[in-house]
Amino acid sequence: MTEPATSIFEEPKHVAVLRRLRLIKPEHRTQAFRRVLISVAFAWVPLAALCALQALLSGHGELLHAFFTDVAVHARFLLAVPILILSEYIILPRLDLTARHFVTSNIIDEADRERFDEAIASTRRLSLGVWPSAAMTIIVYAFVITIALTVSQSSLPIWHYAPESSRRSLAAWWHMLISLPLLLGLLLSWVWRVGVWTRFLHQVSHMGLHLVSSHPDRAGGLLFVAFSPRMFTPLALAIGIIIAGTFGNEVLHMGLNPIDHPATPIATAIIVMVLFLIPPMVFGRMLLMAWRRGIFEYGALASRLGTQFENKWIGPGSVVDKESLEKPDFSATTDLYSVTANVYSMRPVLFDPRAALSLAVAALLPFAPIWLSVIPAKVILTQLLKLVV
Repeated sequence: MTEPATSIFEEPKHVAVLRRLRLIKPEHRTQAFRRVLISVAFAWVPLAALCALQALLSGHGELLHAFFTDVAVHARFLLAVPILILSEYIILPRLDLTARHFVTSNIIDEADRERFDEAIASTRRLSLGVWPSAAMTIIVYAFVITIALTVSQSSLPIWHYAPESSRRSLAAWWHMLISLPLLLGLLLSWVWRVGVWTRFLHQVSHMGLHLVSSHPDRAGGLLFVAFSPRMFTPLALAIGIIIAGTFGNEVLHMGLNPIDHPATPIATAIIVMVLFLIPPMVFGRMLLMAWRRGIFEYGALASRLGTQFENKWIGPGSVVDKESLEKPDFSATTDLYSVTANVYSMRPVLFDPRAALSLAVAALLPFAPIWLSVIPAKVILTQLLKLVV
């Protein structure tokens, strides 16, 4: 990489604007927490203030109660939005390290270094430049307008509408124009980044790669790429929080029994796993070719050594005594067979079961309080005692 200290993902344009306005500082920790505070100040605080003002002026205290019992709005803007922002400072540096490891581990052929640098440059341009950011803004507001025109009033919390009127409340307008686009923009930017990351890995998979079929990681030396989906665990948690918030409203306000409706959490976990586990699988073709080549090459080598070994130690007139076992023939044969076993057990698909498990757990974790709210404590304790005893 020409500039290893440079991130392969460009800084989002809205972050650059906040920096120019001196609202955030360049230090990562300070920048991250200030961005979280600014986002909460714009996305959640005005909703609470406007609902309180409207309840005070109209004398309808149920508006404020409806807002503070809206599980979805608090889950989205007090939990999911901060996690989506902080994820940039957790995930992107680790993706940078993964990208650099292709070079530091000498997996990239020297003849393809220029192509690799071009892939880095194009990934940075596509990450969140001017045109992707503008396109996402248009998509987000088009989606918000579609929701506003198609969703019926009865399916929205009562704080979205002025008392005894079908007009939207000030809080609803703020939610539609500011809060919801902020959430959707953060989500869409991460979906875009995952797509850009997948494109980068796909470009690398078509370069000259030094894949060692006998590598002890049983992935040709690419197991570090299979570990990359674990980095997206915070995003899985944020997505789970968003879906669980809406699910929690149905349980709290509509009397839905979550035990009778397991499809929502299960579908959330499946979608999250598919979204983040797919990128490393673009190396499947290269790994399959390396595995096939290794099978023939190491298999032939093992056969030749095995034939020589048998002719020497098992053939007619061969004598095996105590001193024979100390000769290097036995250890050399054992070592080669061990290396060959690595080739035969090589995985042609970059899939890490522990990464899948961590993503699934993160996506399902926000649903746990909902399930616990309807499952009697006695039943939980009984099941725990069964596991222990």
